[in-house]
Amino acid sequence: MVALSTLALLLFAADGGAPSIPDGGAPSIPTFAIRGVTTSEPVVALTFDACATLKQPNGFDRKVFEILAATQVPATFYLSGRWVEKHPTAARAIADAPLIELGNHSYSHPRLTLVRKERLRWQIRNTNKVLEKKLGRRPLSLRPPAGAWNAKVLRAARDENLPVVTWTVVSGDVGGHVPPARMVQTVLDETKPGAIIIFHINRREPYTKKALPDIIAGLRGKGFRFVTVSQLLALPDATAEPAKPSRLGFHKRNRPPAPEQQNAEPAPEPQSQGGEPANPPT
Repeated sequence: MVALSTLALLLFAADGGAPSIPDGGAPSIPTFAIRGVTTSEPVVALTFDACATLKQPNGFDRKVFEILAATQVPATFYLSGRWVEKHPTAARAIADAPLIELGNHSYSHPRLTLVRKERLRWQIRNTNKVLEKKLGRRPLSLRPPAGAWNAKVLRAARDENLPVVTWTVVSGDVGGHVPPARMVQTVLDETKPGAIIIFHINRREPYTKKALPDIIAGLRGKGFRFVTVSQLLALPDATAEPAKPSRLGFHKRNRPPAPEQQNAEPAPEPQSQGGEPANPPT
């Protein structure tokens, strides 16, 4: 694990500030993907992915966005470049929201570990350009699609001054396979100080808007405060928790039955061989 004080300086500089760099060199980015941090502060980062592929532009779940605004919860939105291009009005509303921080989610949502070096760099750089040109804001971190990352992805992200960020807690919202009550229980049970929780906001998550109010209220009831990812990494006592490298990320394996097919208690979330939830979170 690595202290994040120099990374905090880098993030603030990318966001328009001009902090001084301590003697001894430029700020550094961790040599691993960050899944969360250890901290004594009772804080948590909510994150929302807006994915789009070359063939599937997906949509925008405005109700989720409105819940965050109504409850005044800061959050980090990981936007893919193609999603921004296909949903300019929604993307502008997100960028104009003062409590929302932007992240890079690649351009067309490929497994970045599986594309060639130049294409990988283009996926990251072109998304940065799209966000800067169309929204006037630069992303402060990279979330690789499906959480698939390796040394090649880290190098490409570091060239753009972006830390690679995955997640600590999987909400399970993709595809509507997890009912709202179970989403709420999972998040409340698994969240600890310094956690990063992954949700979606591109209409692949029909129950997020039903679960989110109870998740926000429940976390606040447990004493948690909400921060953006860069604010989380910038905490004075933050120490990064490394994610495990993954060539393919999460897989759709042993998918549980949809809620309408469940007659009794929902079945436990299936696990992959590595101990992670089998349903892909992103």
